[in-house]
Formats: sequence, C-alpha cells, structure tokens
Amino acid sequence: MTTKLVSIIGVDSQVVSIMDKKAKIRTFKQFYDATRTIEQRMELAEKTKFNVATITNWAVQAELLRVDAIYPDLALDMMNAGIYSVKQLKSMTTKEVFELVKSKDVYSTITEDKIDKILKSSVRSAKAFEDESIRKHLVDEENSITAPTIYSDLSDMISNLGKGIAEAQLALDQSSIDIQNRILQDDLLYNMGLQATWYVMPEAEFTLKMDYAVSEMRDTTGQTLTSSISAVPSNATFNNIFKTEKREESTLKLRFVPIPAEDKKTKRIFMPDFSSFTSVEEIEDAMEQCGIENYIISPEGTDKYRDETIKVVDQSPEPHTLMLLDSEIPVVTVEKQKMKTVSTKPILLDIDHGKVPVPSLEEVLAGEIAKDTEDSDKKVEKGEVE
Repeated sequence: MTTKLVSIIGVDSQVVSIMDKKAKIRTFKQFYDATRTIEQRMELAEKTKFNVATITNWAVQAELLRVDAIYPDLALDMMNAGIYSVKQLKSMTTKEVFELVKSKDVYSTITEDKIDKILKSSVRSAKAFEDESIRKHLVDEENSITAPTIYSDLSDMISNLGKGIAEAQLALDQSSIDIQNRILQDDLLYNMGLQATWYVMPEAEFTLKMDYAVSEMRDTTGQTLTSSISAVPSNATFNNIFKTEKREESTLKLRFVPIPAEDKKTKRIFMPDFSSFTSVEEIEDAMEQCGIENYIISPEGTDKYRDETIKVVDQSPEPHTLMLLDSEIPVVTVEKQKMKTVSTKPILLDIDHGKVPVPSLEEVLAGEIAKDTEDSDKKVEKGEVE
C-alpha cells in the first residue's frame, strides 16, 4: 500500500501544500482518516475550497489504496467501475471484479491473477468508510468543472507532464508484457511465432496558454520588497483570484513508435533444475545459458564458495517452471558441503572375548620401519650385508 499522499491520482505537491496549510493534512494516513464520512469530506472541502466531488474522488482512491496490493492506477480503475470501498471489494469474487472493471475500461491492465492477490492481501486498519452518497457526488463531479491546481512555477507543470507521460509509457509496457506472457503460455500462439508489439514515445510537444498575475509587496516608502509571478491554466474558477478572463487553449502532441522486441523477451525460458549442482560456478553458467540475467544465490557471500563444494537446498521457482516477463527474480539457496573426516581413534577387535586394539596407520608404518631396522642390524651381525 502507498504511504504518500501524492500517490492519489489528482493530488500533487500543490494540493498537498493547500491541504497542509488549510487543514493540517500532510500524510496519506491523515487524509484517509479525515475523509471517512460525508460530514468529514464536506468539512475538508470547506476548509480547502476544493469541491466535495473532488474530495470524494480522492477519498475513494485513498480508501482502496489501504489494500497492500492495490496501486494508484488500479484504484482509479476500480472507482470508475463503481467500487467505492474495501468492504465492497472484499464482498466480490475475482470474476465479478474483473468483469466490472473491464466493462468500464477495456484497456485496463487488470488481470484475474492481480485481483486474486488483491482479495488475499492485507488491509491497513481504519474507521468504517461511509460510501452511501459516493455515487451521487461522483456523478456531480462528472457534470461540473473541477478546479485545477494552482501552479506556483513552471517546473511543477513540466514535472507533472513528465509524470503523466511516464505513467502512459508504463501502461503501454505493461500491456505488451501481458500479451507476450499469454503468447509464451500458449503452445499454438508461440509456435506460430507471434510477438507482442512494443511502443515508445520518443517525442512529446505540449503547448499551454495560461493566465498569470504579477504581484509585489512594498514598504511605506514605496520601495519594492518582493515580487512574484503566479501562473494557472486558464479556468473560470480562479478568475477572481487572478482578475483575468477565461481563455482555455492547450495542445498536447505525442508520437508513438513501435520497436522490435529483444530475443530474450520472445523466447521461452524454463527454470533449470539445480538439485544435482555442486558449485556456484555451475549455477551461474546454467543461468547464463538459459538467458536468465537477474537472479539471487542465497545466502549473501556465496562468491566465497567458488572453490568449495556446495549443495542446493532450495530453489524458487520450482525446476522447469516457465519464466514469464514479470516473474519474480529466481532465488537459489545453497550451503557449503562439509568434508568428511577420518577418525584417528584406534579400533578394538574382539578376539577370544578380549579387546585387541587395531594399530593406526602411523603405528603400522612405525612398526614396519622398526622391523626393517632390526632385520638390518641382524644381517650386519651375521655378515650377510651385501
């Protein structure tokens, strides 16, 4: 689950600044604690001057984002599909959620696997969320003009534009990943040589005509102390603030270019079976041959085992598992194999019910040397030495 207030779609640094100044709300938790009931939402709207519909929109997203596995785009998709609370979400089946979201947005990246994880995911605790009047307020929002955020400088505007383009690129990539995974899992599609199409946005051109106001502060002598320029996209909501006329005119041009996919994205890769491997180097070579670039050999410091014999005690995923483009990073857990030691303790033989010690190798060698020396001495005494 997100912990940042700006993770709510529609909330940026300027909104957070207004929330902080007008309502002492700085964090994600403070916001969803302050928007649990219609009375709280109306009170916050009065303090911040954002309309109730906008506050309601953000409140529903915050409510859904209490679920650990839900990310901002998906929270927005669910809200647009008519899911307004965690309680409502948890009462639905995977199929119901999937069909509802897809019926409202066929381009949504939601999948039944993602919904399964969401329904099983933990939820941050909070007071009950009042969602009876949500639909009415969201319909009001659709029929009204939502006031945009006041941008204090051009850098905020550019950063928000860049964020929007990045999110669009992410959505394109995720869609291509989902399509390629379906191809990899289907023998017929894979054997036909089908590939997902990948897109990039190398260029973006944005033209915005804005209203602006120049203000300055002077002391009693007339000397200028400070001056500033405030800009806002043309909107009647703020005309009284800036003393301007409504002039809305903006242009956004994006260019989408298809690019060829890398071979490693279109070929099937299966997780090797490491159960019989006895060295870290063997594991690394097998990963490289399979085309798996990112993996973990656990525990840390296994590079010290390069000259040691190891034993693989666990691997994830299981051997021969098809590795999809969004699969988790493979993990191989190993342990250093201990060398067996030979005991030097004498062995006792039971001869005629008596314990007779068996000499060790050192004792046998020492005895042989002593015997050879004794035999040589005897030969010298007898004059038999050659």
